[in-house]
Amino acid sequence: MDDSDVFRKAAETRFGTVGEAMTRNVVAMDPVMHASDAAAMLTEAGVAGGPVVEGGRVVGMLTLRDLIEKEGHGATQTTGPFLRGERHLANLTVADVMTREVFTTRQEWPLTRALALMDDTGVNRLPVLDRDDRPVGILARDDVLRAIARAFHECEPHVHPALTPGLPRIEPD
Repeated sequence: MDDSDVFRKAAETRFGTVGEAMTRNVVAMDPVMHASDAAAMLTEAGVAGGPVVEGGRVVGMLTLRDLIEKEGHGATQTTGPFLRGERHLANLTVADVMTREVFTTRQEWPLTRALALMDDTGVNRLPVLDRDDRPVGILARDDVLRAIARAFHECEPHVHPALTPGLPRIEPD
């Protein structure tokens, strides 16, 4: 076992599983709902995206970024009345706007595996599926950061002096 394998195993143990880090209360959308209603749901919930679910299966992902780009605000506009987008979210469904290529994770996966998938695919959130491919949560970047911070804080009293001898420490307020 080389150093990278040792590090990988230690990280898997320290950071835990997707199921331990994920958010269980997910804003899920139906593909036939109006995109404007989905935008309101996401905004009200204070989240940037969520899975699109049909028949108990994830069929897409919808993010505020998808909605903004579809509305025409993803790039500077130089034409049109009052520089507005030609298409309006009220005339679109979630299916018209969602990302159809969805990367997913499993709740029993090591968090490090899901993190690598997020990095490799460039996505900021992954629907979490159970063994029957049913959505049970979502793993967002914030969830990953919280898990890493929690792991660091759990080991900090034991590791901190060895990692930072002589460095000043700023205590939280």
